Amino acid sequence: MTLRDYIAKKKKKNRIWFFGILLFGGVTAYGVNFDLFRIIFGLPDMFNLLGRMFSPEFSYISEAMPRLLETIEMALVSSTLGVLMGVLVALFTAKNTTLHWIIPKIIGPLLTFFRTIPNLIWAAILVTIFSVGKFPGMIALTITAVLITVKLLREYIETLNKNLLQGVESVGGSKLQVLRFAVLPTIFEHSLSVYFIVLEINIRSATILGLVGAGGIGQILWRDLNHLRYDNLATLIILLFLTILIIDFISLTIRKNLKKFYIPRTSIASFKLHQQKKWGGVMALLILGFLWLFFSLDITPERLIVGLGSGRDIILRMVQIDLSYIPRLFEGLLESAYIALFATLTGGAGAVVLSYFTAYNTAPSPIAAMILKGVVNLLRTFPPIIVAIIFFRGVGPGPLSGAMALGIYTLGVMTKLYSEVIESEGTTIQQGIMVTGSTKLNSYRYGIFPQTFPNFISLFLYRLESNIRTSTILGIIGAGGIGTLLSTNITWRNWERVGLLILGIALLMITIEKFSERVRKRLI
Repeated sequence: MTLRDYIAKKKKKNRIWFFGILLFGGVTAYGVNFDLFRIIFGLPDMFNLLGRMFSPEFSYISEAMPRLLETIEMALVSSTLGVLMGVLVALFTAKNTTLHWIIPKIIGPLLTFFRTIPNLIWAAILVTIFSVGKFPGMIALTITAVLITVKLLREYIETLNKNLLQGVESVGGSKLQVLRFAVLPTIFEHSLSVYFIVLEINIRSATILGLVGAGGIGQILWRDLNHLRYDNLATLIILLFLTILIIDFISLTIRKNLKKFYIPRTSIASFKLHQQKKWGGVMALLILGFLWLFFSLDITPERLIVGLGSGRDIILRMVQIDLSYIPRLFEGLLESAYIALFATLTGGAGAVVLSYFTAYNTAPSPIAAMILKGVVNLLRTFPPIIVAIIFFRGVGPGPLSGAMALGIYTLGVMTKLYSEVIESEGTTIQQGIMVTGSTKLNSYRYGIFPQTFPNFISLFLYRLESNIRTSTILGIIGAGGIGTLLSTNITWRNWERVGLLILGIALLMITIEKFSERVRKRLI
C-alpha cells in the first residue's frame, strides 16, 4: 500500500467515524427533545434570572453561615468516618489480603451494587426513615465515602508486590500481622490522598442533599428558589463557590506536599517513634470523628430506634419488587441514558476545542489560558442539579433542561482534565512538530490530539459512567429521567416500585461500567 492510499484510507475511516458520531448525537438529541429555537427563545428569561442572581443580598450571609458550617461539618465527619471504615473493608475484601477467599466473592458484588446508587437517593430514603435533618445526610455521605474508598483502595492493595506480603508470612506472621506490618504502612500515604478526594466529593454532594431535606445549605437554597428570592440565592452561590475553591486549594496543597512528611528514619528507635505517632494520630482521628458525630447528631435515641424499625420494614418491602412497573422503568432508564449520552457527547466535543485554548502550551497566550481556566472551574463548581434550575426558566422542566445542565458541567470537568493531559504529555510532541515551522494549531490537530486520543477516550468513558449516575437523580427536581419516577414513588411510599427502580439503575450502571472497562483495556 502506497502512502497516498494509506492517507486516503485514513481519511475515509475518519469520515465514517465523524458521521457515525454525528448520527448518534442526533439520536440522543431527539431523545432529550432538543430544540435549538426553544433554547434561543428561552435565553432572555435565563439571562433575566442570571441578572437577578447578580444582585446578592450580603446581609443574608449571617443567616446562611450556620447552614454552610453545617454542610462543611457533614462532609468532614462523614468523610473521616467513611474513609476509616472503607480502609478496613478494603483490607478484608482485596483478593491478596482477605482472611478468606469467599469474602471478596460475597462482599464485592454487594459493594458494586450499592456504589451504583447516587447519594441523593440514599439521602431521600434516609430522610423518609429518620425525618429531615443532617443525620440522614451524614449517613448518606458516609455510605458514599465508604464505597469510594473501598473501590480506590482495593484496586491499589491488589497491585502490591507479593514479596512484601510473603516477607512477613515467611517469618511466621499471621494474616492480621501481614495487614498490620506490611499492608497498612504501605497504603497509609495513598489512604490520605483518597481521603482528600472523598472530602472534595462530599463537600460538593453535601450542598445538594438539602434538596430532599437532608440538612446543610441545600435546604435554604431550595427554599429560596421556591420563594423566588434570587438575591439570597446569589449570596448562597457565592458562598458555595468560595468554600469549594478554598477546600480544593487546601486539598491540592496537602496532597502535593504529602511526601514531605515522610522523612527517612536514621534508626530503628526513630522509626518506631514515627510509627507510634502516625497510628496514634489515626486512632485519635477515629475517636474524634465518632465523638464529633455523636455530639453533632440532631436525632434522639427514641427517634433512632423508631427509624431503624421503619427502615427494616422499608427494606422488606423494597425487595418485593413490583414487576408490573417494568415498562415505566425502561422508559425512565432510556430517558436517563439519553440525557447522559447527549451531555457526554456535547461536553466531550466542546472539551476537545476548549482544551486547546485552556492548556498553557497550546493557548494563544498565558493570560487567555488563565482566564479560561477560571471559567472552566466556574462551570464545574456547581452541581448540574442546580444549573438545571436555571434552564427551567428558559426551556421548562423535562429532559432538555437536565441534558443542557449536565452538558455544561461535563464541558467544565472534561476540559480541565484533558487540558492537564495536553500540558503534561503534549509539550514534547508539540516541540517536535513546531521545529518544522508548523503552527500551534497544526501541532495540536496532527500531533497532540492523535497521540493523546486514548487518554481522551478514557476520560470520556469515566465521565459517561458519572453522568449516567447523575442523570438518574436529575428527575428529582423535574429535569427528566428515572429520578422523576423515583421521587414520586418515594413520596407516595411505593417501596416495591422504588426497589425495582433502584435495581434498574444498578443494572444500567454496572452494564456501562463493564463496557467502559473493556474499552479502556483495549486502549492500553
